[in-house]
Amino acid sequence: MANWFSTADRVLAARVEAAESENMMRLADSLKRVQRDAAYEPFAGGVAVFAGVGSGMTHAVGIGMRFTPAEELERMEGFFRDRGSPCVIDLCALADESVIGHVQTKPYRVAELNNVLARRIGADEEFGSMEGIEPVQEDRLEQAGRVILEGFSEAMPFPEDALPAMRASLEASHVFVSGHPTPVAAAAVGFRSGVAMFYGDATLAAGRRSGSQSKLIQARLAAARQQSCDLAVATVLPGSGSHRNYERAGFQLIYMRVNVCRDFK
Repeated sequence: MANWFSTADRVLAARVEAAESENMMRLADSLKRVQRDAAYEPFAGGVAVFAGVGSGMTHAVGIGMRFTPAEELERMEGFFRDRGSPCVIDLCALADESVIGHVQTKPYRVAELNNVLARRIGADEEFGSMEGIEPVQEDRLEQAGRVILEGFSEAMPFPEDALPAMRASLEASHVFVSGHPTPVAAAAVGFRSGVAMFYGDATLAAGRRSGSQSKLIQARLAAARQQSCDLAVATVLPGSGSHRNYERAGFQLIYMRVNVCRDFK
């Protein structure tokens, strides 16, 4: 099946950014059930999400794929400033010049670079090995959330009060784990307007080099096909193990996101 994308395809980029925004709103809605100050608000075609100062969910996504007046971007910045948080934007490299120009004239700093990868999903496509992979039911969401938090905080223990928020956000996702009875890897997917958004990939040290992530990718592709999604998308750190595993599964780089941050003093 042909899987080639043009990295200059602004229509594709706009579709992916819209799906990312929809997914973040769903996660934030679930989070609001356990975190009273969690909030989100649409801006510039995307969404700004607040999930606590310093939270990885606190950022703006999907913004600026069309011309956006500076006043609207300033209102978005106010959304974060009023909550005591820096303004963090995951900015698509294909964003409109009006948004890029605004960022250039303000004291933003580059915090991180991410690659956005995509893959077509054939309606009759067969997928690779999923041995040892299980879908997570509601009564095991906390266990899966613990694996994800531990996988992302390997250098230091994660605070236990982060677990209820992680579990709540996973309620808006389809979650899979590898390893029985004790999972060693976990990952999530959200189905948004025909796009399968892959995220939350985490593997504990005990599960490394076992192929767990590759199998979790295959399981989510199969689930996405069942949900009639024609496109799968993942965001990864450039050059990471996840980057390589997704490429092996047929994903292709379509654009980069530049994570920029503005502090308010």
